[in-house]
Amino acid sequence: MQIISRKPQIMNKRILGSLVVLPLFCFTGTVHAADAIIEAAPVPAPVVEAPGFWNGFYIGALVGSHNESVDTISGNGDGATLGGYVGYNHRFNNDLVLGVEGDYNAAFGDGWSGLGGELTQFGTVRARVGYAMDRWLVYAAGGVAFVKFEPIDGFSGPDVDETGWTVGRGVDYMITNNISARGEYLYMNFDDTFEEFNVPSGITTDVHNVRFGMGYHF
Repeated sequence: MQIISRKPQIMNKRILGSLVVLPLFCFTGTVHAADAIIEAAPVPAPVVEAPGFWNGFYIGALVGSHNESVDTISGNGDGATLGGYVGYNHRFNNDLVLGVEGDYNAAFGDGWSGLGGELTQFGTVRARVGYAMDRWLVYAAGGVAFVKFEPIDGFSGPDVDETGWTVGRGVDYMITNNISARGEYLYMNFDDTFEEFNVPSGITTDVHNVRFGMGYHF
């Protein structure tokens, strides 16, 4: 009788089982390793952008003082001013700011007895160029100016409307992301004024306006 050993069969089964289990083990290890790599990846911090000041439309209110002088007239007129403004700014990548602004102001105070008139209203339309430093903006401005003189008490005569030019400078500061404060100086020049009163041509009126304002930026 021939005896057949079962050891080779047992060994063959073990080898076959190892060949089946080994790929599963490798696959499982690869999956766990991939999970470890994904879990270890750093999470990027959120990007917080700084607020962009000095861009867009804005409106505001003004309060200040005026002083004006007329050629050949002794004394100066002066008083308070109250008004408002509206404008638009565009800020470039190099922090240069270009804009346009218009304002209207009512003037109160003393006139000149020499001509019997007083400044009652004025306004400007100006181009602005400035430099932004975060919340600060320093700027210069220039453009067209308009002014109205009216007779003072005890004098009769027509209202006088004049057109001239203006230059000025100022500084703005953003208190919040929408609210700003400013200080500003304007010089206005009007040639050939008061011709309605048959005065000689070439009489110049100079107006100085120092004012402070609060604005809201959209």
